[in-house]
Order: sequence, then C-alpha cells, then structure tokens
Amino acid sequence: MKRLSILASACALLSACGVSTSAGGNPAAICTTMLSGDAEVEPDLAREGKSVADYCACYAKGLSAQSADDKAAILKVTQILADLREERGLGLEEAANLLDDSSAESEFSVTKAEFETAGEYVDRVRRDLVREEGMCAP
Repeated sequence: MKRLSILASACALLSACGVSTSAGGNPAAICTTMLSGDAEVEPDLAREGKSVADYCACYAKGLSAQSADDKAAILKVTQILADLREERGLGLEEAANLLDDSSAESEFSVTKAEFETAGEYVDRVRRDLVREEGMCAP
C-alpha cells in the first residue's frame, strides 16, 4: 500500500484544465472530498485514532503557513485529485497515479514540481496528525 505520500491551489487554471471545482475552493472541503470513502486512507487514519475530518482540519490549518506558490500548488493538486475521484470513481491511489504520470502536465496542467509539493505537504500533515506538537496540535 502506498502511504498518504502518494497524494500528491485554488488556481484559475482548474477550469481550464477540464477539472471542476466541486468543493468551491474550501480547503477542508477539497481535502474531505479527496479522502472520504477511500478504502485505504480511512482505515490508516483510524489505526491512529484519527478520521478524515481530523486530517482535513489539520490540512486546512497548515495551509496558512505555506508560501503563496506552495499553497496554490497544494490546493490545485488536491482539488484535481478530489475531482478525479468523484468524476471517475477512482480510489485515491489510482487518481494520484494519473497525476504522477508523464502525461499529467498536458492532460491536467499539473507539473511534477506541483505534484511533489502537494505530496510533501500531505505527508507532513499525516506525520503531524499523530504528534502532540506541530501544526496539528490543538
């Protein structure tokens, strides 16, 4: 099983990419759509006593500390992942694999750098989610 690091902003290009903005640009809603119902993610979080809602609250909270460019990349990639899951009925890993493909830049307007920035961020959120300190701490 690939960990959450496979995940891998609110950008005007989203509609130009042929991808809707189903969550309306709300970071927690984008995150929730991206993760909810995934057969691997939900049990992984539950093993740590966490939920998609916990993860997405931390995801949204941490965005404010990101640079404008990183925040834009993170939101762009996670919105596209959320939309791919909804529109094509894919699991998160399957959707992420589409964006980690060499055709992702032409098909979805997602660069390798954007995908990596988003992947690093969501992985950091996952690590911080189970720590008593860091961006997810109350």
